[in-house]
Amino acid sequence: PTFGSLASTVKAAMAEALGRVLTPSRRVDLLHDISTARGGKRPYVVVFVGVNGVGKSTSLSKVAYYIKSNGFVPLLCACDTFRSGAVEQLRVHAQALDVPLFQKGYGNDAAQIAADGIAHAQAMG
Repeated sequence: PTFGSLASTVKAAMAEALGRVLTPSRRVDLLHDISTARGGKRPYVVVFVGVNGVGKSTSLSKVAYYIKSNGFVPLLCACDTFRSGAVEQLRVHAQALDVPLFQKGYGNDAAQIAADGIAHAQAMG
């Protein structure tokens, strides 16, 4: 095969795979799902993932505001332990929204911080 046909094959395969991963298998109703989790005495977890500079912190702040405006208590969990200023950026958002922030500083295992943050949310009720 030529490079052109290989490139178009790879592009089509990537588009199909990403479409499959990013298309929800059910309708997402955030407030209903949070209420259901709360009724089951468990936290509802939302994860924001992306490369630097795409607006994760801004987006999560908007979602946290929406959640709080609807009577729930969001907990921001600072799991970016590598990027300079990441924890401080979330702290500013948390303070502006008057919501709690769970953080353990820099240089720690992000997955462990996430697990500890979920446990903390569970303990908060």
